[in-house]
Amino acid sequence: MVLKMVGTPVDALPYLRGIQAVLAGYEGYTKGKRRAADRAVRDEIMRAARRTRAHIANIHDVAFLKSDLALAMVAKQCCTSIDGLIEEVTKASSGLPSSFFSSQRGATNGDLKRLIRHDYEVITMVTKATNLANAAERELAQASEGNAVHGLVQRCQQMVTSSTGLFSERTMLFDGLRQKKRRI
Repeated sequence: MVLKMVGTPVDALPYLRGIQAVLAGYEGYTKGKRRAADRAVRDEIMRAARRTRAHIANIHDVAFLKSDLALAMVAKQCCTSIDGLIEEVTKASSGLPSSFFSSQRGATNGDLKRLIRHDYEVITMVTKATNLANAAERELAQASEGNAVHGLVQRCQQMVTSSTGLFSERTMLFDGLRQKKRRI
């Protein structure tokens, strides 16, 4: 099925297809659907982050019940990082009524290309964090060595922290779009 993508740069298609694999119906930031695309991307990031948090919270609870306080502390720190990512995505400026989609100059194909690539990279990174959290929970369930689980949780936290930083760079993409000049 080929979608007509008005205003979507051709060299962004691999990233667009990557996002479409995760978000059904995503067409990029086409004219008239930019807010919906932005909301869909942000919702997917939050959904994946919440899934990651659920895995890490399970690890925290099991570690606490087993009196493995070192693992419980690492899991708690990871949950705090995930909460920070969710908060960052929830309060990102692009979701506000006066966002760049409505109050600033029109986005160029280059702007859209950078935004689509950026969204793809953030979703990929959050998905990797989810996979690490899932692997850590699986290791814990298999009664593996505690250090393996500990290391996976720490790698997950690092991935979440990187995801938060990468997502916050999105604001810089939006800041690159200047305000429309008002006619007097």
